[in-house]
Amino acid sequence: MSSRTLTGLLLIAGPIVLLAGIIPVFSSLGDVDWGDASKFIPAMGENAGLVKAAIPVATLGMLIVAAGFAGLNHSMSGGSSAHYMRVGLLFYIIGATLVVGESALTIGLAEAASGGNQAAAEALFAASGAVGSAGEATRFLGFALIGVSIFTQKNLHVALGALMVVIGLIGVGVAVSDYNSPIMGIGYLGGAILTLATGILVIRAKD
Repeated sequence: MSSRTLTGLLLIAGPIVLLAGIIPVFSSLGDVDWGDASKFIPAMGENAGLVKAAIPVATLGMLIVAAGFAGLNHSMSGGSSAHYMRVGLLFYIIGATLVVGESALTIGLAEAASGGNQAAAEALFAASGAVGSAGEATRFLGFALIGVSIFTQKNLHVALGALMVVIGLIGVGVAVSDYNSPIMGIGYLGGAILTLATGILVIRAKD
């Protein structure tokens, strides 16, 4: 298997695994306001088992995507936009690292809530929100910069790069201004779809 094919497969598999972890959590919580601790914490406690199983799956998917972007970075080395790609990958990895921390805090929140430890759950709620906001803003900034590199280097379709920039900037804006807003779903779903499309185009472009 060539490195290009492996990169494409990682970029295809990552979003699928990510969504496989995120969707069950969103579905189980229904229309609960994620920014309202009085409603979110009890809902997490009631679904603690699902949260502990699904969030690691979503985190794994995000890390698979990071590995795929690392492969894309290698294939673009020496190109006209290699610098944008390197910086974008760096921001994406830093953001993903922070989101891993958020995932751990969220699992702890669910465990505390299920055990009736309200004080610990509230503290973890505040910490996970702060870490998650910073992490997702950084990760989406990296995503946007990766889009800039694709758009300017034209190694893949320029429309893909342009859409990545748009979705990335939306993700940054919402994560900073109102992380618990449902609009974050646009960033998550849009990012997953565009990453999947990137993987498909990478494989189709193989020599």
